[in-house]
Amino acid sequence: MSAGSDQLSVPRAPRGVRDVFRRRLGRRIRNAFTVAEGNSIEPLGPGSAFFTRMASAIDAACVAVDVEMYLWHDDEVGHLFGDALVNAVRRGVRVRLLVDAQGARDAMGLVNDVGAAGADVRVFNPFRLRVWSRYIHRTHKKIVVVDGCVAYTGGAGFSLHFSGSKGGEHPWHDRMYEIRGPVVAHLEAAFEADFWRWDPRCAPCDGPDVTIPVPQAPLQLGGSQIRLLRGWPDARDFRPVLLEAIRAASVRIWIGTPYFLPPHSVRKALYQAAARGVDVRVIHPSLSHANSILYHAVRARYGRYLRLRVQLHEYESAFYHAKTLVVDRTLAVVGSSNFDSWSWKRNAEIDLAITDAPTVDRIAALLDADWASSRPITSEDARIRSFIASLRQRFSESIEDWL
Repeated sequence: MSAGSDQLSVPRAPRGVRDVFRRRLGRRIRNAFTVAEGNSIEPLGPGSAFFTRMASAIDAACVAVDVEMYLWHDDEVGHLFGDALVNAVRRGVRVRLLVDAQGARDAMGLVNDVGAAGADVRVFNPFRLRVWSRYIHRTHKKIVVVDGCVAYTGGAGFSLHFSGSKGGEHPWHDRMYEIRGPVVAHLEAAFEADFWRWDPRCAPCDGPDVTIPVPQAPLQLGGSQIRLLRGWPDARDFRPVLLEAIRAASVRIWIGTPYFLPPHSVRKALYQAAARGVDVRVIHPSLSHANSILYHAVRARYGRYLRLRVQLHEYESAFYHAKTLVVDRTLAVVGSSNFDSWSWKRNAEIDLAITDAPTVDRIAALLDADWASSRPITSEDARIRSFIASLRQRFSESIEDWL
């Protein structure tokens, strides 16, 4: 793709060579993505606003829709997107769909309907006995790309968890991001790499293979500088980018995450930053909304965090599912990665590293609002109140690597 071209070619692989593209974990994005300038990024949510915007974009698609999705439920939101994708196929739009075998197991009927309509549907890492040990690897990505011009990514899946009452709970607190500009092509490239690793779920539709012209996004749509961070099975960019930023931080390190179980190297870097006088803040869910074992694994370190000047808040009004990092005015990271072993060691993740100060400040304002709406953790919260509570925390901490 040349910078001055008018169109971006998005090919369907000729059937005679499709075997070449069969799933091989060795076929990877070997070079890190560079920073793309001239993008616009708009935070959407929390609430159902991002579902409305994403479904409307699919409904307006003229040429191509690509979706990679971890969580997909057979509920109102799941049907919204299933119907939108089926309708897009029927309008003549080329639709490609990659879903996770575990995260979308509840919605395989909807997924099959999209495939039956004529979309190219693939399943990420289905269970196979001969390679059963690889089943723990999941795609945790949430990517929607429409007509090669606009993309959506963040932490929310196709589920009522994020927009309405599912099982009597409050809607999860999360955000998606609408992106336009050159970095959309990088998200498309990441999708392509994942998509061609897996075999089609349905037999290919009859008819000639074609290369579909997709209008290329204008080069300058905003002032945001964004680098796409790779994840498994490609090289993992999130951890080194995070550590470098934390070690260089001089003003603030703000983190929002549903699972705050970082490895020792990150905890040590946070302690050292706090000792330098950096404002280190972490928001995570309260016990009333979090998984109990995960919560107690985090709580086991409350005392040490507080002693070493790491400030903690619990978000109490809903399950806090947003994944956000801000360091000084030089870096903001949003996407699918959590601060836990699954994201760091096993899951396929996708994140956006934003490096221009105005956009970093906008993301920081979102975190600051979450901070103001959450409860501060004190030394009283860190106190172990009973022998049973002590056992619970020790057990949770002992299996932390698998939480």
